[in-house]
Amino acid sequence: MGIIIKQSIKGAVWSYLGVVIGFITTAYIYPNYLTPEIVGLFALLMAWSDLFAQFSMLGFQGVTARLFPYFRDKAKGHNGFLFIAFMVMLTGFALSVITFFFLRGWLVESNLEKSALFVDYVNVLIPLIFFGLLFNFLDIFIKMLYDAVLASFLKEFLQRVLILAILLVYIFGWISPNALIFAYAGAVCFKGAFLFFYLLFRKEISLSPQPGFVDRKLKKEMLSVAVFAILSGIGGSIVFQIDKIIINQAMGLSATGVYTIAFFFGTLVVIPSRTLLKISGTLIADAFKRNDMKTIADIYRKSCLNQFIIAAFLFGGIWININNILTILGPDYAGGKWVIFFIGLGYMIDMATGANSHIISLSKYYRMGLWFLVILVVIVVAAMFLFIPIWGISGAAAAIALAFFLNNLMRYVFLKIKYGFQPFTLKFLYVPIVFFVAWGISSFIPELKFIPDILLRSSVFTVLFSILIYFLNVSEDVNVLVNKLIKDNFNRLLKN
Repeated sequence: MGIIIKQSIKGAVWSYLGVVIGFITTAYIYPNYLTPEIVGLFALLMAWSDLFAQFSMLGFQGVTARLFPYFRDKAKGHNGFLFIAFMVMLTGFALSVITFFFLRGWLVESNLEKSALFVDYVNVLIPLIFFGLLFNFLDIFIKMLYDAVLASFLKEFLQRVLILAILLVYIFGWISPNALIFAYAGAVCFKGAFLFFYLLFRKEISLSPQPGFVDRKLKKEMLSVAVFAILSGIGGSIVFQIDKIIINQAMGLSATGVYTIAFFFGTLVVIPSRTLLKISGTLIADAFKRNDMKTIADIYRKSCLNQFIIAAFLFGGIWININNILTILGPDYAGGKWVIFFIGLGYMIDMATGANSHIISLSKYYRMGLWFLVILVVIVVAAMFLFIPIWGISGAAAAIALAFFLNNLMRYVFLKIKYGFQPFTLKFLYVPIVFFVAWGISSFIPELKFIPDILLRSSVFTVLFSILIYFLNVSEDVNVLVNKLIKDNFNRLLKN
């Protein structure tokens, strides 16, 4: 358990440092030094390469996560596991390349007018797919070797530092836009190559086959897990990447660039949820082993309430400063205002429903998670084709918010029927009341100059929101934490 806690803390540190680097890059450098077309190109290349890379794995990410312990034996080269994995994934990559060249004509023809820059760099997708595939697999593999930090460091921090460095070189005029795009792709590919050679150096990479180790029963189980994993992997990738692809097809690279940067601000709401749900997932898994439904219900209730409080606070902080954010981004990004609103709202809804997906995925009904994902994909795609022609990029964001609401509503109903869980209490209603009071009062502050306006508006909202949440005793966990901080600081002052 000590190893898990230490690695979780280290991983969280690198993730949050990466968020700071990402904020500087996305919120300041992108809108001020790059054209929306180049920003849109980066987003589109990542969207398409992620879809192809997920397909290329052919579900072996699930096989690794579930079945690698049966193969683990470093002295025997992990019983040929990597030989099987690389053969499967090379097959998947070959299929992806064939599919890419089959679609290439359509990609070029459909983007000639609105997204000519994408046409010029469409072949960059091939190395991005390969190294994305390599990293996605090795990320899971190295975690199975009890190292959960390195991959997080490479993806969340180092890649963003490399991209920031490349952008600074470009800003100083030392490289051309053409070199910038190739360097960006190289920075994204680097993490996969590094992880491979790192594991090779540690002698964890063994491509020797082990004939006869995989019996009929294990082979059948590997196939079953792979089919489930390929569907869930591709489904998840579609949910988080299809918006950029559809926007590009409908409106072009410039609109995709505006949407990408606005989307980033909306996602700031969900960042704390990642660490909270990792901890919740471990506790839920242990509770299921003990058949302790009371503990699971308690975790579910607390995760909904506490995450809703955090999400409402962060969303409110962003929305009261929306005009200041648009000032930072500049006039080219004014159309992203409602993207920020709907993405933030969608993630707030997702956080307010707590650990529902973890409970389902760790229960005996874990296969239902795939059906909910399929439904989510259908809703997202259908809503985007309906809303984008009407509201443009704001329609894409609204589609995501609607899909999150409907999908979480179905999860809530499912858990209510199967387990009788009801996570929402009357105290849950206090959160929107506190939000609107704090937001309403903050909104009446007269507009000041840029920095004073941010500081005053944010301070008023923070103080009002925090005081109301504490004195209304909305969350026992929050009050216990605050009381402990007050007590510790008071004792420290007495000692001094």
